Amino acid sequence: MYDVIVDRDVVKKAKRYLKPAQRRKLAEFIDALKTNPYPKPPYDLKPVRGEKTKKTNTYRLRIGDYRVFYTVYWDEKVIVVTDIKPRETAYR
Repeated sequence: MYDVIVDRDVVKKAKRYLKPAQRRKLAEFIDALKTNPYPKPPYDLKPVRGEKTKKTNTYRLRIGDYRVFYTVYWDEKVIVVTDIKPRETAYR
């Protein structure tokens, strides 16, 4: 089992950005993270690539036009959901 920590800003942004159905999908995803840090189907997950995230085990979940980012700390068995961003600004 993994401990899942959701940043306070993620909760605020989810209420602001996501529709109710998308919020339900996010809640289901967070529950799935507790048993598996990379729950594949039916979620669209990919590791985040780039200089800033090269060795941080950061992944992204696609929910409509928004991206949810989370980091896995394998040794501590902790997952931190760090951010939700619109697709246009997510990869800058």
